[in-house]
Amino acid sequence: MTDFNGDGAEDIAISDSQATVGTDAKAGLIRVVYGGGKGTAEISQDLDWVPGGSEPDDYFGETLATIDWNKDGFTDLVAGTPSESVGTATDAGFVDILYGAAGGLGTGTLKATHFEQGAGTGSIAGAASEAGDRMGHTIAAAVNDAGRPYLVVGVPGETLGDAAKAGGAFYVYGTGSLALNQSTAGVPGDPEAGDLFGWSVAADQNYIAIGSPNEALGSTAKAGGVVIFDANRFDSAGHPLPLSGLDQNNAAISGGAEAGDQFGYAVAMAPFRASGAAAATESILAIGSPGESVTVGTEDRANAGRVVQIRIKPDGTWSYLRELKQGTADDDVSGTSETGDRMGEYLTAVNTAPGSVSTVASMRLAVGTPGEDLGTGANAGAVHTFSLAGSAGPNDRWIEAGDGDGIPGTPGANQYLGKNIHFTATRLYVGMPFGPVATGALYALPMSNVTQGGTVAPVTTYKPGSGGLPANGVAFGYAAR
Repeated sequence: MTDFNGDGAEDIAISDSQATVGTDAKAGLIRVVYGGGKGTAEISQDLDWVPGGSEPDDYFGETLATIDWNKDGFTDLVAGTPSESVGTATDAGFVDILYGAAGGLGTGTLKATHFEQGAGTGSIAGAASEAGDRMGHTIAAAVNDAGRPYLVVGVPGETLGDAAKAGGAFYVYGTGSLALNQSTAGVPGDPEAGDLFGWSVAADQNYIAIGSPNEALGSTAKAGGVVIFDANRFDSAGHPLPLSGLDQNNAAISGGAEAGDQFGYAVAMAPFRASGAAAATESILAIGSPGESVTVGTEDRANAGRVVQIRIKPDGTWSYLRELKQGTADDDVSGTSETGDRMGEYLTAVNTAPGSVSTVASMRLAVGTPGEDLGTGANAGAVHTFSLAGSAGPNDRWIEAGDGDGIPGTPGANQYLGKNIHFTATRLYVGMPFGPVATGALYALPMSNVTQGGTVAPVTTYKPGSGGLPANGVAFGYAAR
């Protein structure tokens, strides 16, 4: 549970990365709503305790994660600002940990820790902030089996040698950091221009997954791939141990690699406790391939998208579980695959009962389909929810604006529902930064609302001008944790 002030009530941090701060358009800010009626707060780079300073087009808070980094009992907020310019390097990006305390974020003695290439310690200090790096484009936060909090920070625009935008990531722990990329010993593949390794990241107590959606497989451009690392075993230099490279040319994975599939554009993972196991020593990984073409009848529907699920075992080996795609109107997944749906562009997963044997009900997955056309609303978007541990049909719930599950309004053009989704143990947070509310909004749907056959319960709405939040906003709900 996110609890920045340690009072036992769930808090939520919501970014408006396109908000104007002072006179700086699209500088970005984060609004915090403290649970239990404890009020709200606004965080921007103009606060003296937040590193950097608000500037036009910073997009502060474009990505968010949460973790108790210093293990003091208060949740800390990790904010990524991948569009930040560092010196003359535009879109170099950086990441900050903003510390929780009894009075809320930034009120304790320890305020923030800043991660910027060329500064600090470890591999981050040894790297250089370069234009287009986009450090912090994705962030995953987890605690491994030994109790070590760690971050995986994507830097998909990183140049390696002569390979522009080959991409990389940083594994960050304590005061140390190590670079992970396709030049790291044992990591499958080679750094190639445009791979975008680090575009997507996922992590839990067992494993780490890093996607490179533009990875070419032979002459097949942008086919995509994913690398799995062990979060509890390390090489002699301290890097998480690389285990496997996954792509759609693997015979165990359904389908085949095709140009533009972008396998690994999104990844999400949750720990899994098998029957008879003493702990959740396995993980289930979902991999989005939103560029996948799906054949319906005789028609090839480009960028329809799909998701595959992988089970990673305690010894690091893996097995293929299933694919999820809208397909035809007659199969067991809601909807029909259409050109441009981009199902699987965004994913979120959770184990709602990590201390118990995992069940179909406790392992949850939400899949964003932001390009879904609904009625006359092109790119209105939709969300599917599934079980990570069960077949699609009995566990598939379709969510769109105005369908009675708790998101109000009607589907409209370019709302892109499904671009911001985040599961907690009790709720699915769904952001709608692009309308229909002009300032953007975030909806917290109880688990029953997103479970097949579940009763629709009241939804909590967060939007500028209500609940103590200031009335101004541009793309409120862009990210939330």
